[in-house]
Amino acid sequence: MKQNQPLKILVVDDEEGIVDYTVKTYAMKGFTTFSATDGITAVEIFRKERPLVTLIDVHMPFSPIDGIETLRRIKEIDKKAVCIMVTRIAEKKEVETAKEYGASAYLVKPCEMDDLDKVIEEVAKIKIE
Repeated sequence: MKQNQPLKILVVDDEEGIVDYTVKTYAMKGFTTFSATDGITAVEIFRKERPLVTLIDVHMPFSPIDGIETLRRIKEIDKKAVCIMVTRIAEKKEVETAKEYGASAYLVKPCEMDDLDKVIEEVAKIKIE
């Protein structure tokens, strides 16, 4: 990644193992990383840090709000926010709702980190090294 200062990424998932792995991976790639295991915390972090990219798990049964509502609230803060939805189950209704709320992309887990990098590069208009 060739920027003057590290780019920020926020990882939102109720599975701590996924969060830890993703955060460590992007920290090694030069990102300043933030994480949340629930939607409420994610919105608070987004409001404070304004990350370039936010990765949001759609299904978070242990969170007070799911990923779709997290997306909606983030987009209320910043309409131009780059939010990539990530989920194990791609239900047509959820995909349509995420697009309606302004999701930049929608990926189905499990996905390879290289595939995620490509989507981030495409929607955030950056180069990941």
